[in-house]
Amino acid sequence: MKLNTALNIAGALLLLSGCATSTPPHYYTLVNGDSTPPAAAAAPFVIRMHPVTVPGQLNQPQLVTRKSNGETFISDNALWASPLPEEMRSALTGQLERSLNTVEVSGLTPPQDKPVVGISVAVQQFDAWPGNRASIAVTWRLSFEAGSAEEQLLTCRTQHQKMSQAGYPGLVATQQALMRDVASDIANSIKTRQCS
Repeated sequence: MKLNTALNIAGALLLLSGCATSTPPHYYTLVNGDSTPPAAAAAPFVIRMHPVTVPGQLNQPQLVTRKSNGETFISDNALWASPLPEEMRSALTGQLERSLNTVEVSGLTPPQDKPVVGISVAVQQFDAWPGNRASIAVTWRLSFEAGSAEEQLLTCRTQHQKMSQAGYPGLVATQQALMRDVASDIANSIKTRQCS
């Protein structure tokens, strides 16, 4: 009986010590925190950013990375601060508001005197090889909304790739830069009403 109790206590201590040494999760965001205020003159339109769609295998709470042999790795300790589609939507929205000097009006009644440019984004690829590179491929559709009518303007596609530093912080910084590149492409297509 004493041996059984001693084994139970030893097992409990090992379990507790294992919990105490486990690495706490780290949370990452694609929103880079740029708080640069927009220019004084406001754009003659507002934007409505629809929910971003991503492939199912990437729509995970954890960061999904790749290895050189084609294996996919899902980290238990590197997590997105919010669901990946919302991270992407927030990152793109912030960049577009600043670069276009406008506001995003989802869930709001848009101003009567300004047309709404609807933006639908579909991510086809968001791959990452830590310490090597990260890439993104995105398609977006623009629509010009005036009252109850909606006119489709444009469907565009872009892809970008950047070298990545080692570790998750360096990788996420690279992915933030990729989101800025995509936002710049979308902004240019809104300004020129053509794909670049």
